[in-house]
Amino acid sequence: MISPKERAAQHALSIYYRNRTIHEGFAGTSGFKRMSKRGLQMGGKRPRQQVPLSRAPTKGPRLQDETLAEMSQHQAEEKITVTINANLLKCCVCFGPLTSPIFQCTKGHVSCSGCCTERYEDDEVECLMCREPETATRCLAMEHFLGGIHVPCPFQQHGCTEMIPYASEQAHKASCAHAPRHCPISGCAGYAGKPLREHIRQDHPGVVRTVVSPCCLRPLRMRAHEQARVVRLCNGTGNGDDGGGGGAEFLVVVGQYKQLGRALSVVHLVDESVDEQDFKHRIDVVSKAGVLSLSGETLDAEHLAEPYEASLFLFVPNETWDSPEGIRVFIELE
Repeated sequence: MISPKERAAQHALSIYYRNRTIHEGFAGTSGFKRMSKRGLQMGGKRPRQQVPLSRAPTKGPRLQDETLAEMSQHQAEEKITVTINANLLKCCVCFGPLTSPIFQCTKGHVSCSGCCTERYEDDEVECLMCREPETATRCLAMEHFLGGIHVPCPFQQHGCTEMIPYASEQAHKASCAHAPRHCPISGCAGYAGKPLREHIRQDHPGVVRTVVSPCCLRPLRMRAHEQARVVRLCNGTGNGDDGGGGGAEFLVVVGQYKQLGRALSVVHLVDESVDEQDFKHRIDVVSKAGVLSLSGETLDAEHLAEPYEASLFLFVPNETWDSPEGIRVFIELE
């Protein structure tokens, strides 16, 4: 048995030799430095000095956010040109262009909000394509996809160079200045890029013009071969350039009606320089058989997107219009 005194003496002796070994290990070196506790635990070896490697500076949170924002903006501005079957972008119910909000059922039927059985609530509606009741939910992916599509103007061949959002195509077609327009004068191939009033002036210089006073029944002395007559309204000065309705121009259209006779109608020619006003007209055609008369509201037309079909006209039989005695036509504007 080792007594406590002997155990204490052995412990003191071991500490002495350990310290002596450490001092001898550093003998001959300049600038002796006391080793740390960690160095003693490593068996007296000098720890290897860590040399930092060269690396790019670490980006802080703010710099990282700015970089991500630049990448997102670059991705948003990046565009590609693709060709898509137009039928894939149409509603399965009405076959019209898909417009937001868009709905899709579990069977894949995609429809626009206009084809819902009732107003959508909570982004759910009933699918009209399914024979059994089927719930359709908002198709946000399709809405996001259509929101990024731009298509060329359908009147590109007439000079329009705009790229239009897909959802705005119908609105652009109705207001595009390069859209082909229809002329009410029979035989005209149409025009584009200007109001109807300017088209009549430039492209139909042979149309006879007559100046009339308001609220006065005035003879036009039309010929059987005439297809139209321009009537200019004045206020009694005779020039038609004064205010209060002065300068308003009207087109008396002579159309063919089912090979049975003529259809006389009146169109008010307007443009950006002429304000739309409510005009009324009266047309009388006098013949041996009697008097044919028509009164009504006058159509305002800056341009005609569809072929002209008069909703209000005066029918004149061929026997009356082709009379060798001439056509006695009277007009009154107010």
